[in-house]
Amino acid sequence: MPQQVSEGHVFTFAIVADSHVTEEEATAVSGFDVDTIKLGAARSAYVVRELNRLAPDFVVHLGDITHPEPGTPAYEASAARFHTVYGDLECPLYLVAGNHDIGEKAFIGEHLPAQQARLTVNDDMIAEYERHFQAQYYSFEHQDCLFVVINGMIVNSGLASEEQQRQWLETLLDGNQGRRVFMFSHYPPYLSRADEPGHYDATDEPGRSWLLGLLERYRVEAFYAGHVHNFFFNRHGETNCYVLPSVSFLRHDYHEFFRVAPGMKQGRHDGAKLGYAVVQVQAAGHLNHIIRTHGRTHDGTDEPSGTVAHPLPLVHGLEPNPGRIGLDLRLPWCDYAHIPTPWGLDAFRRKRVRNDYPLLALWEMGIRNLRVPLDDLADTETRSRMAELAALGHCFTAFSYGLPKGAARQALIDHGHMLSVWEVIAPTTSAPELLAGIAALKGGTQVYFNAHRSDGKTFSSSHGLRADERGTVEALLALDNGKEAIDGMVFGIGWREAPLPALTAIQDSINGLGVRAAVHVQFAHGRPMDQDETERHDANRIAEAVVGALAYDHMAVFLDNFTGIDRGYFFSGGLVDRLYNPHAGAHIVRHLHAALPDGCQIGAIRENGNDRLIELNSPEGALLLPATDSSPVTPPSAPSRTEGRWRGRWIDLTSGNTAPERLVGPTLVIPE
Repeated sequence: MPQQVSEGHVFTFAIVADSHVTEEEATAVSGFDVDTIKLGAARSAYVVRELNRLAPDFVVHLGDITHPEPGTPAYEASAARFHTVYGDLECPLYLVAGNHDIGEKAFIGEHLPAQQARLTVNDDMIAEYERHFQAQYYSFEHQDCLFVVINGMIVNSGLASEEQQRQWLETLLDGNQGRRVFMFSHYPPYLSRADEPGHYDATDEPGRSWLLGLLERYRVEAFYAGHVHNFFFNRHGETNCYVLPSVSFLRHDYHEFFRVAPGMKQGRHDGAKLGYAVVQVQAAGHLNHIIRTHGRTHDGTDEPSGTVAHPLPLVHGLEPNPGRIGLDLRLPWCDYAHIPTPWGLDAFRRKRVRNDYPLLALWEMGIRNLRVPLDDLADTETRSRMAELAALGHCFTAFSYGLPKGAARQALIDHGHMLSVWEVIAPTTSAPELLAGIAALKGGTQVYFNAHRSDGKTFSSSHGLRADERGTVEALLALDNGKEAIDGMVFGIGWREAPLPALTAIQDSINGLGVRAAVHVQFAHGRPMDQDETERHDANRIAEAVVGALAYDHMAVFLDNFTGIDRGYFFSGGLVDRLYNPHAGAHIVRHLHAALPDGCQIGAIRENGNDRLIELNSPEGALLLPATDSSPVTPPSAPSRTEGRWRGRWIDLTSGNTAPERLVGPTLVIPE
């Protein structure tokens, strides 16, 4: 998707990882995957082209620069090819040594056979790496920030250079206390928990505790690692710890995360999980954006495959913007899986790792507000994750049916302060007997009442009052303890309802009553239409709901179709697929958040048959929603592109590109 670096930050740098460049014929690579490895240089060339367009201040490469290891016949030729590809960068490039560049990490206390020992980091490999690339550890400064590169392979190695690096690093950090520090290593300290057992994809003890102690003591702002070819995020003390995807290929042992069969090459060609990072360093803090490359390549011609014009700014879920849409996380969103990695000693133990791809999908759409069952607060691991994310700015609404019992009740008492809202679902007829208990239990947490209706079949019990039920709101607030217990009301917008007129009616239903509104926009339905028609219908509703949330920014508007439903008794499309890769809906959400960063105001709504045009004020523009039951056309209600008022950008919200003459989906018009 098209991207550009937004304004409002101090400077920007970029990070790539695991390029695995090999010599042109990849003769040193054996096995079924040689074709994938041979793509590495062309995929890196595409990334270099994109980075030059984005113009970061500098780039850091997190290691596994080449695929062949030092001491092999192809190492020198592969290093030369890497320099050819990355020599086209128009900014400084800083390198981190990876295990393919400098040898595998040592396994403490384990006797290694001679063949394995030759592949483990040693002085000869270090010397060869430094001859072809850069120093194994070093630091540099930029804009009063300190950037520190370490060699993660020598941690726990017993080599003389391990102690030398240790003394150098401790002295460096001690002499720069109070400065903003960013650290880079090929190996992450851990993937999911600081106390997880050692494994091939993390730093082993005792080196892990030493390294984490430095992060804590010197309040390092961010720690970046590669190696795993997948995305992970942890918050350790005050340090954001990132593991970044590869630009070359996916480590497909981690496809065990997903409840769906892997694709081509056992998931290795899941191109949506390839990418690089753009880091926007702000006056306080930073935003780490993952840019998906989808495996695009560049072969030296004028334009690399997938190049787009007129990019939109980046968005992130940790940006403070109360008007952005929220999501209902019906399925587990920080689930764990046992990963069957075949290397090192991992085959002889369990390797339990958390799936962070749901978080990545939320962040890249700019999603900050999340709705979860209260059970998540009661689950120790999920609650810990919620605490991390809430501290960073995420807002959680947790719902329960009636007054919670047992562990859920105790979790609300002990940890309710982490929540933005506790949503109580109950029939309105039960409200009189519940309100006193709600008032006693709520503490300082806001409570929204969600009216459950049991008189009809529905996929979700969370869709609340109809938009025009002001009388019901007044009646609930008039009950004993009503105003003390209820801070907001939940409304629902059915699958066949247009979101914007409903939001206007909801505003009328709460005006002057002293309560706020949460709005659930429903996508699940029991009788699927034709798939193409359903997808177009949902795309229009997603766009309309996001614009509505930006316009009515005092309401919390949630979509219920994060992952979609493709099994069971109800159905819906999702913003992402079962691999948490973006569908059209995710792109629509992200592009609207990017194009309308300051929200909008709704003007007139014009309809012509099944086509709709929603005029926008502040900024001036329009949202065009073409009919869902016809082939691509220019809607009769659409303004002329040559008309003065509408001469400007016509953005196809699915692609982010200039919309074609015959509109294929929701389109945003922003006049010049």
